[in-house]
Amino acid sequence: MFHAPMRRFVLLAFLPLAAFAEIKDRIAAVVNGRAITLSDVEERVAPELARVPAGPAGVPQRKELLRQALGQLIDEQLVQGEASALGIDVSDDEVQRLVEQLARENRMDMTQFRQALAQQGLSMENVRDSLKRQQLMMRLLQYKVKPRRVSDEEVQAAYANMTKTSEYEVRARDIFISAPDGANPAQVSAARANADAALRRVRAGESFAKVAREVSDGPTAKEGGDLGYFRRGQMLTQLEQAAFALHPGEISGLIRIEGDHGGFHLVTVEDRRQLPPRPLSEVQEEIRNRLTAESVTKEREHYLSQLRKSAQVDEKL
Repeated sequence: MFHAPMRRFVLLAFLPLAAFAEIKDRIAAVVNGRAITLSDVEERVAPELARVPAGPAGVPQRKELLRQALGQLIDEQLVQGEASALGIDVSDDEVQRLVEQLARENRMDMTQFRQALAQQGLSMENVRDSLKRQQLMMRLLQYKVKPRRVSDEEVQAAYANMTKTSEYEVRARDIFISAPDGANPAQVSAARANADAALRRVRAGESFAKVAREVSDGPTAKEGGDLGYFRRGQMLTQLEQAAFALHPGEISGLIRIEGDHGGFHLVTVEDRRQLPPRPLSEVQEEIRNRLTAESVTKEREHYLSQLRKSAQVDEKL
């Protein structure tokens, strides 16, 4: 009579190989007879999955990440099949040149590049495979998807639509009370109290510029916290959002910003003025390129959709 552990071993030994493989790695999809495993899908989004909260709270996010990754893998298998049928390939030498180019773009030599990948839990093989897939996709799309010519009338219509909503810039002042990431709880509490006191003074009618000169830790304290005029995209996101939500004369609440130069900010807006639109002659090529890129993206999605319709895809995830 077998002991219990031995019985389990004998049962596993006589399982069919296919059944054992199914236990070991679930099938996420079958594309034209070729399987994509769950481990393939999980590997594609491993860094993102690592950041998903554990337990029931993270289930929807995990499912969405796996769904997106599976879609990518299905498209890639379809692209590989089409490229192979058309004789389109990417050689090992080409892939190596792409790897070296990527290292140069990140200002690293190959040794530094490998070390940087290892720190992110990636192997050189992962990168080579990814670059080869991207290059193969690009070549197939270049062969199958031709950019259409964007007419002057389309450019003019896009420009008219773009200039309907006027852009503007604001002139703002800032009071900053420092509380960087290294600050202990008592220091953060003291900084918050100082910022609250500054806010009360301003709301009581004191000049924002005067309070800024007296208490602000910011680089513009001597100028009364004057940030000058700025438009969207030129300031810290949290400060920009606050400033563009205010009308002249209004004051924000406390804005907490994390980081080495973090702390508490107060913002007031003194003026907002409309920006004249850039002339068509200056932006027409930029608009044309954007419309062309949008057209290619649509054609690419249409092409991949057609590939899916003509393929045998069985999703099991």
